[in-house]
Amino acid sequence: MLLHEVISGPLEEWAAKRAVIDAGTTYSFSYEELSCRAEDYETAMRRLGFLPGRRVGFIARKSVEMIAAFLGALRAGVVYVPLDPQASYSYWNLVLKELNIQDVISDVPGVSKKLGDVRVYALDPSVMCDGGTTSFLYERDDVRGEVVSPDRLPEDDAFVLATSGSTGRPKGVLISHENALAFVRWASEEVGLCQDDKLLSVAPFHFDLSVFDIYAGLSCGAKVVLAPGLATIFPGQLISTIEDYKISVLYCVPTVLRMLVKSDAFRDGAGCSLRTIIFAGEPFPAQSLRKLMEMLQEVTFYNFFGPTETNVCLAHRLIELPDPMSEIPIGRPASGARITLVDESGALVKPGGIGEILVNGPSVMKGYLKADGFHQAERPFATGDFAQLGADGNFYFRGRRDQQVKVRGARVELATVEAALMASEGVVEAVALVINQDLVAFVSCEGDMDKKTLCQTCAQFLPPGAVPHKFVSVVSLPRLSNGKLDLVALKALAAS
Repeated sequence: MLLHEVISGPLEEWAAKRAVIDAGTTYSFSYEELSCRAEDYETAMRRLGFLPGRRVGFIARKSVEMIAAFLGALRAGVVYVPLDPQASYSYWNLVLKELNIQDVISDVPGVSKKLGDVRVYALDPSVMCDGGTTSFLYERDDVRGEVVSPDRLPEDDAFVLATSGSTGRPKGVLISHENALAFVRWASEEVGLCQDDKLLSVAPFHFDLSVFDIYAGLSCGAKVVLAPGLATIFPGQLISTIEDYKISVLYCVPTVLRMLVKSDAFRDGAGCSLRTIIFAGEPFPAQSLRKLMEMLQEVTFYNFFGPTETNVCLAHRLIELPDPMSEIPIGRPASGARITLVDESGALVKPGGIGEILVNGPSVMKGYLKADGFHQAERPFATGDFAQLGADGNFYFRGRRDQQVKVRGARVELATVEAALMASEGVVEAVALVINQDLVAFVSCEGDMDKKTLCQTCAQFLPPGAVPHKFVSVVSLPRLSNGKLDLVALKALAAS
């Protein structure tokens, strides 16, 4: 089976059902309309000479049209590369150069004038008429025609997710059809997705969480609702979308959920349609998670874990309310993954020991695309994340390689420091960094920051060497477009 075929089998049964809808514009496709539009895109790409394996960048806003274009690309054998539409032209040019992408599909007016020698095709002619585009991707009334679809294999390339990695230079995580499907099939079964579900898609398409939203949702005949663009900033808009569309499944980063908790968005029975909430991408402080679970007592909560290179390789279903200072497990193997923990020498760690997470299994990427070509992924894949296997059979996160730090000779786990900071009354967000051998805490509070109280709280839960030396008050922590912390911006703030 191939990734785009998740909607082809039962299409006759689901033909008239709404497949995707943009909550911001109310523009939508039924399953039949989505399939036909995907065929249009496939035909257009084939006529343009896009051969199987060709990589094509997408610089466009999140829309139902984008989903159809993704499916069309997969049908044509084209490898799609979604880029952050809010990024700068310099970033786009760098990624396109590093990943050797010569063709871009976009709905950004004027984009072709600033992308060098790259060929730009209009996703939507109505907004690209002044863009100096090479050509429209297709004319809506004249695209159908006999096009022979290429023979495809599950191990063929499907899409690429660009990431900066540890070096700061772009590289592409190359995902095959079988890589994506290993996660999609597991997640659909684990969460129990069905055609009555309504999934709210919050994550941007260049973020790996969207793989669940699009393909797991469509594989089960569910309705995929694209959240309005400002929903991750304004909790009122997000909760209104949940209410208006009777959303049953929500998958997003903890930052979004904590925003809803802080704003008391679920008061007076709001969100009662929700049955499942999944979070991933960053740790969720137990104190905030407990508050959310108390507000939504009928909802099932999952913690999904894994880098972009493996998608979800560990998962945990929460059975009971967590203690405010407890650790939330990252769970047990998921998506068919096989997990081992190794020490610095590569030897298996002893029971109860901390080691780097190695992942083997069908969801592990094919490899990296870099400026110097394709680099096949090693098996097992070394994630750079550290974990410890608990007595309960669950893995517990112990930080990334760059979070295993020593401060003035003492070993400090930054995630533990952040958990202690979050236990202090009034703290909304907190992150700890080591700057010139000082342990610095960046803290966002509901009111004025009380350094004395923060020190006292940290001293209750941390050894002396792990209590921050300096506290910096911030209105809010800087975030990337996918909702994760912008560590580069934080370090620049610290340096200034």
